[in-house]
Amino acid sequence: VKLAITLRAQGQLQRTIEICQEQIQLASENRLSQTSLVGLFLMIWSEVLTELNDLDGAIDRANEGTELVERAMDMALLGWGYMCLARILFSRGEFAGIKEDIDKIENISREYNVPTWITDQMAAWQVRVWLAQGKLEAAFQWATTRGLLAVERQSLPEPDFFKLMEYIVLARILIAQERLDEATGLLQPLLETAEAGDRTTRVIEILNLQALAFQAGSDSARAMIALEQALTLAEPEGFVRAFVDEGRPMAQLLSQAAARGMMPDYTAKLLAAFEGGTKDEEPALSPSWKDPVEGLVEPLSERELEVLQLVAGGLTNREIASRLFLSLNTVKTHTRNIYGKLDVHSRTQAIARSRELGLLPRGQ
Repeated sequence: VKLAITLRAQGQLQRTIEICQEQIQLASENRLSQTSLVGLFLMIWSEVLTELNDLDGAIDRANEGTELVERAMDMALLGWGYMCLARILFSRGEFAGIKEDIDKIENISREYNVPTWITDQMAAWQVRVWLAQGKLEAAFQWATTRGLLAVERQSLPEPDFFKLMEYIVLARILIAQERLDEATGLLQPLLETAEAGDRTTRVIEILNLQALAFQAGSDSARAMIALEQALTLAEPEGFVRAFVDEGRPMAQLLSQAAARGMMPDYTAKLLAAFEGGTKDEEPALSPSWKDPVEGLVEPLSERELEVLQLVAGGLTNREIASRLFLSLNTVKTHTRNIYGKLDVHSRTQAIARSRELGLLPRGQ
């Protein structure tokens, strides 16, 4: 089990699957196929299948594995199994299922001594769900409660295997709040730690976040450099969900990479995965990310469209800042960018131009 977990952290997806298959077969030959260890091997296998975008195969094995792991009530096996399940459910967009598993752990902790690493890691997955749902205030409160925001970058302690995930989630929160300098300042030492520990899976995730942060800061050159590094590491093993789970901003980055001829076969595969979605949700992206609105100097970002809608709703910059948990200066920057891309000079002109282009409903 430890070998499978280590190989997974190193990004060796195919070898991880081989280990799981070998051990499950060995258990079957020795009449041990209904043990909790087999359940965990099934969970690890299913999480890797999720990364490879085989979501149906993943959930089939996960359901069987979860039943076996829960039967034994071994806290270490149960905790790791639930972490794998959280990742599977997140990629499938089944956020309610993650909350159910968190509730299960809370109930179990009333009768058993549940290690803190289990509850902490599941809480981190809950934060990722909040971020996906736009619940920035709840995510920020978690970071505050955990004391993550109080750590100065210069004195950032070297995170262990589990703490690294929490700091990566913190970087996600900073990006969502558009505190981009802070996010990139945090991600660099995390990248160095992950590289030193041969944690290739985390290295790919961190590079993707760097690319997204640079892109959000209009530094396309550095965004492409980080993205190319991530693609180079990810392509040999066929990583998919590490990119797709980042959502529309990553699709836009990959579209730009494809237009530049960057690893064309792999970027095409990833972009195709974005279009598919899952059986339980709408397609991951609307066609708008690949069909820019004609007449625009440059496409509006997701955040700029969000600000534009609030402007059309009559909110002041200060009200928009409060609504989106942004600073007033950040909102002003977005407004300037919107004006520039629409080639207008006032709110009234921006709203009228947006209606002409179909960015806003006629009645708004």
